[in-house]
Amino acid sequence: MECHEQGKTRFMYTKIPMFKEIILSSFYCDHCGFKNTEVQFGGKLADTGVKYVFKVDSEASINRSIVKSEFATIRIPELDFEIPPQTQKGSINTIEGFIARSIEGISALQEERRRFDPVIAAKLDEFILKLADYQAGKVLPFT
Repeated sequence: MECHEQGKTRFMYTKIPMFKEIILSSFYCDHCGFKNTEVQFGGKLADTGVKYVFKVDSEASINRSIVKSEFATIRIPELDFEIPPQTQKGSINTIEGFIARSIEGISALQEERRRFDPVIAAKLDEFILKLADYQAGKVLPFT
């Protein structure tokens, strides 16, 4: 919470067909406008992991919704880019949305990096532009 006042948390237990049971939690504070949503699995965890590969080959497929667990890693091998589980908690988002959140996260400390390490900041600026091209559908197809 931003303001430490009382907000509202709502939970919804649902089953996604041909997938799993999940618990959607949503928090909203009327005082400061802070909001947060998370997805947690409501059923039994499997003994082994699962790997899904999705080929993004059109602008429509960039808007495909994905349920990402708190244990999942998202990879874009063409960019040698990875979203580890710790950086984006369990959520439901589009491919474009996950990339947008990554851009926000990388950009968050860029001003400070420019002052202390301009070489790294310049490389990250280039990478952010590449990510933005993928997000906008300018680079197709990708995995």
